[in-house]
Amino acid sequence: MTYAHRKDIYDADTHMMEHPNWIYDFADEDIKEHLEPIVEGDDEALERIDEALNNFELRQSSPQLLEEAKKQFMNWNHKGWEGLGAFDANERKLANDLLGFKAHIVFPTSAFDQVLAAKEERIIIGGVEALNRGMASFCSVDSRMHGAAYVPFAFGAEKALDFLREAIRSGFSVIMIDTVAPEGRQAFTHPDFDIVWSEIQENDITITLHVGADNGWDPVPLSFYNNDGQVPSHKEGDAPRDALAYMGISYNAELFLASMIFDGIFQRFPHLRVGVVELGASWIISWMKQLDQSFRAFRRLQDLSQVKLLPSEYVMQHIKLTPFAGEDIGWLLNNGAEDLLMFASDYPHHEGTDDPISRFEKTMIGINEDKKSKFYSENFKSLLGSHL
Repeated sequence: MTYAHRKDIYDADTHMMEHPNWIYDFADEDIKEHLEPIVEGDDEALERIDEALNNFELRQSSPQLLEEAKKQFMNWNHKGWEGLGAFDANERKLANDLLGFKAHIVFPTSAFDQVLAAKEERIIIGGVEALNRGMASFCSVDSRMHGAAYVPFAFGAEKALDFLREAIRSGFSVIMIDTVAPEGRQAFTHPDFDIVWSEIQENDITITLHVGADNGWDPVPLSFYNNDGQVPSHKEGDAPRDALAYMGISYNAELFLASMIFDGIFQRFPHLRVGVVELGASWIISWMKQLDQSFRAFRRLQDLSQVKLLPSEYVMQHIKLTPFAGEDIGWLLNNGAEDLLMFASDYPHHEGTDDPISRFEKTMIGINEDKKSKFYSENFKSLLGSHL
């Protein structure tokens, strides 16, 4: 019996959990010694990873322990690095069987932060190359897994094009990009990047935005915490540090997507598809209203001639997004988001909870089958296009 409660579920957000030596298996020799340690070398996190690696080895030699792990694989204590198949590709195939989903998008976790923490541009570039090689290897064992290759735009259009073409040669159908250009660099909607958007469109590649991939994901200025309290400590991973940070989790993605519309990218490249992942969904309806209002307010004050449709129409044509387990998706599905939302488990991250399906279903009382089908399958299939 699978975790899935229906046969047609597609999962738009899963992760691999890299161990400390993982990136070195895929990195070129000349950059290995320059890479930063995983989880910033935090002793407590490294101890937990070591324990998870030990428990994995025990499962490999004990059928009884493996059976116990299979029975409990969605429980809280089997999430993170302790997750079944968190870092081992063959065990992940077993976890996919237990989940029962028809396809998964797979993102990196700690190795992503690890390579971006490098001090030299050359090391970052080499680290990204290693990250994508590792992702391709991890996902190669199971055709249900669609790994997201990281294609940084921060080094300019030509370098982004190199990363993109290598991802295509490696068989990727999904890429992850940043939302915010580094200070002093070109915006990603600059005409120089048209060659990249064109290549993405021509190869029917799915674009994804993900929390953590936005050149400094926390949008809350620290001055907000100068309130006779303390800045909350940030746990490892890409979850927001506290309730205030959660309020701004989608902010950078909202600005980036608005720039894609106002700068005419979706108009010039009408077949681009963007998945907005692990950035919440409750904001989407009011944001579309605000987009249209902004367009009406400024179309006579600035050149918005590239916008041929209402901005919200571009959203409906080009964008899908994943809610967090616990968001009121029933309300969203009934109020204009039925063609936008996709199911996501965030497996094996703790943020996905021990039972995301149940949490989604609790908000969908009275939702008809057509809308449920869009949420669990059709919107995902639309995002993945011909590669599914």
